[in-house]
Amino acid sequence: MAGNEQKIAEYLVLNKGNISLRHLGIIKSIGAPDSSRDGYVEMNSAKDVYRYLATEDSRKKADIYINGHGISVKQIGASFAYNRWQRANLVEIFELLKFKTSISILNRLDQEIRDFHEGNLERRNRPWSDFFTESEFKAIVKFLMIEGSPNVGFSTHPAKLVLEAPAANISAENINVYTFDEYFKEYLAKLKIAIRRQWIGQASNSEHNRAKSLAKKPGNAPWVFNDVSGLPNIHKSGARWRKDVPAKDRKTVYFLMIEKET
Repeated sequence: MAGNEQKIAEYLVLNKGNISLRHLGIIKSIGAPDSSRDGYVEMNSAKDVYRYLATEDSRKKADIYINGHGISVKQIGASFAYNRWQRANLVEIFELLKFKTSISILNRLDQEIRDFHEGNLERRNRPWSDFFTESEFKAIVKFLMIEGSPNVGFSTHPAKLVLEAPAANISAENINVYTFDEYFKEYLAKLKIAIRRQWIGQASNSEHNRAKSLAKKPGNAPWVFNDVSGLPNIHKSGARWRKDVPAKDRKTVYFLMIEKET
């Protein structure tokens, strides 16, 4: 979900009835996904937007509803089609999508992570074609963007369309609405498999705890290394490493992102 989701919803609510968008027509209704059912809560004011619209919930692929249609909101420019893709979830997704080559895909990804950890790759953003056919990659991006999530399966709030807008100065002229097929075709050349890492023992509490959580899952073990590759950013405290984790217990933990480059 884009960080500008609430701003977009607020703009649409305040301009309801006065703007028309591709695939949607004149905007008459703006809703927030209802966590208690598969419908939505109508939003009629800016206050409603900030009351009802949650900023993070991986179970809901529709960030908002427009004229009754589930909408996945994305930000114009560099962004992530999906964040923090764990190895433990890979096989689960491959099985949901009925892939026949899941083991070979997994082996290629494992090797790429090892190569990156050992310093054998210059760039951490990798071509999706190194691992998937175009049809496989399209199925994965479609599932993760608009259909469902790892650990949850297919969502009760799937998205039908993708809405893209800037982070600020939102207007009807800079909002684009795509079907998934249109969005995928538009940005296929810019989508990358992004290798990212965190460290057990780094100074940031949130990053350290997230790395610990990832490392606990047996399915993530091939992406957990008992040494340090690279260095975490310097924390606001001025430290890279926490004092309560001995150097011998530091680990590097990897995950993937699907990134849309500029």
